[in-house]
Amino acid sequence: MIYLAFFWHFHQPFYKDSATGEYLLPWVRLHGIKDYTGMALILKDYPEIRQTFNFVPCMLEQLEEYSKGIARDKFLKLSELSQSELLEKDVHFILDNFFSAHWENMIEVHPRYRELLRKRAFGKKSVDRATRDFGERDIRDLQVWANLSWFHPLVIQSDQELKALIQKGKDFTEAEKQLVLAKEIQVIRDILPLYKKLEDSGQIETTTSPFYHPILPLLCDPLTARQALPKIPLPETRLEAEEDARLQVERAVSAHEMYFGRRPRGLWPSEGAVSHHIIPILSRAGIKWTASDEEILARSLHIQFSRDDQGKLNLPRVLYKPYKLESGDSQVNIIFRDHSLSDLIGFQYQRYNVSLAVEDFIKRIKSLKDTPQPLLVSVILDGENAWEYYPNNGLDFLRKLYSRLQEEKGIKTVRVSDYMEMHPPQDTIKELYAGSWIGHNLATWVGHEEKNKAWNYLAHARDYLKKAGPRDTNHLDLAWEQLYIAEGSDWFWWYGDDHSSAYDETFDRLFRTHLKNLYKFMSAVYPRVLDVPILRPRRKRPYSLPKGFLQIKLDGKVSSFLEWISAGRFVAKDTPVMHRASGRVVTEAYFGFDEENFYLRLDFEEGEIERIGTHDKVLVTFLHPHEARLCITGPLRPTMDLEVLRGPSPRIIPGLVATGEILELRCPFSEIGLAPTHEVEFLVEIEKDGQVSERIPEHYAFAFTTPTKDFERILWQV
Repeated sequence: MIYLAFFWHFHQPFYKDSATGEYLLPWVRLHGIKDYTGMALILKDYPEIRQTFNFVPCMLEQLEEYSKGIARDKFLKLSELSQSELLEKDVHFILDNFFSAHWENMIEVHPRYRELLRKRAFGKKSVDRATRDFGERDIRDLQVWANLSWFHPLVIQSDQELKALIQKGKDFTEAEKQLVLAKEIQVIRDILPLYKKLEDSGQIETTTSPFYHPILPLLCDPLTARQALPKIPLPETRLEAEEDARLQVERAVSAHEMYFGRRPRGLWPSEGAVSHHIIPILSRAGIKWTASDEEILARSLHIQFSRDDQGKLNLPRVLYKPYKLESGDSQVNIIFRDHSLSDLIGFQYQRYNVSLAVEDFIKRIKSLKDTPQPLLVSVILDGENAWEYYPNNGLDFLRKLYSRLQEEKGIKTVRVSDYMEMHPPQDTIKELYAGSWIGHNLATWVGHEEKNKAWNYLAHARDYLKKAGPRDTNHLDLAWEQLYIAEGSDWFWWYGDDHSSAYDETFDRLFRTHLKNLYKFMSAVYPRVLDVPILRPRRKRPYSLPKGFLQIKLDGKVSSFLEWISAGRFVAKDTPVMHRASGRVVTEAYFGFDEENFYLRLDFEEGEIERIGTHDKVLVTFLHPHEARLCITGPLRPTMDLEVLRGPSPRIIPGLVATGEILELRCPFSEIGLAPTHEVEFLVEIEKDGQVSERIPEHYAFAFTTPTKDFERILWQV
């Protein structure tokens, strides 16, 4: 008998800004009405099919807030507003973001949605131009389709009102739009009761993952990354947080029991990432079994799996069975996914004819029938991300697959725990290899400059909390929660060059927001470096670099065109419109140096320099190699003092600022603590009434290297 274990993983990171309560991205809500509900609805029609579903607790928490009407993401808020309530920036956001779905399978199949996509003309029209082409009717139809297209086909089929809206297709009313949004909440409310019912019937098993989906091996010991990649660069600040790993698992078990009424027996470690460190953590939390990828098994046993042209595995009796893991008195069982079969469903069969895809899968399973012992074939993959790449959201494929599996006498689908009880593992893995389901290593989450920088920020924040002590228990708990959120795998996934999406900058901002909130909840000033994206610019740097020593006369005038010609230059009007702040007062910024001094020039919109009032400030904040701040307090006068904040006491240095037509500033490098060859990052801010009203550059930091006396000679030689 061949036992087939489908193990579907449901996972989204924590999109909520805990300080404001706003959700920055809508994917929990949208996958909720599509995949989380759809996977259960399909299964109801095939009672003989047994499966296992894994739920990440922080995703369950967000689903619960949506079901109660608490969760409010920006996409939802803008969907609710009528045309008269939308600001221009809101319309820009809608036109740039409300086509965020698979174009072929979720947009092109609906004539009106397809028409709106053609009208938007990405790559041909700017958002400003597109705004002129979209009328009130277009915007409302787009608001509806950006939500309606995400409902699972089985939800549409069972709901006459939604079915009628699909058939109507266009010219939706405000009432119809609000109906669609209300239906979303209704569907989300039914998700957990649906899975509880399936589990109570014995058809499915539910399992968990560490609460905020961290990479457990990296929390326990970052050096485990070097087992697979001995030369991988690691963060400068070593984070050792095994107690956090233990807490993330223990809280996951408790949360799962709260949501499902039973403690989970199994746990999918985030990204299938394992090491010997996790064995006692899982065992002490009451976890009976876990899972990873076949490549981890191969390297743990020092063997190699291969497949012939038909996809037949060379060592089926090695892969298709459970194993024991032991560490001291701790023990947990483990299974390993068939990498090929899992990836065929996740990434390949979407391009096949449905019948051919299903027959190919069945043929690969049946090729194992000559093996005398019972085999457990584990197919483990995301239960949400694959289906939008399939026609009809994968419904036709899964129906055909489940029907064929119910017909096959030699294949039996099984819940993992049931198989473990029938066939307890007989073999023990002595040394569990440290790695994940991606390339049997951990490089997706550590090693790249951006990933390591994020780990450094995380380690510094954790060190701060460890030293802070229990000043205020409630606030301390909130601060630690932000740390646990920031330990999630997703933030590190999107850093580096290996993965990218349209929302890289949002993921980056979310990670830094969680860390900022940590300090805010402790009533502390967060490190200003958290204001600057970790992501390196994916496009051309928005400023030029200094190319020679400056000779500046501080007089607040453009004395000569040549005076600032060798400076680095930033032009505010070059900032893309969709990212531009309203009410900008600085039009250009110039920066540079001579051998001993840093120089800055700011050009203002006409009349704005006189509007810098008594409670306003111009700030130059240095972020790297250490924090320092130059402060000019309004109102601006022809000659002014410069306040240097570095260390516990500020220094007031007279005569280093001049204003008139422009603002010019000079500050000795020694006052900022800079020496030759230092890599420097800084930004400029305008503060009005205690709030930052403008940051320059808005999404980057200025960067330069402090010069040596040979700077110009070396530059021209290069």
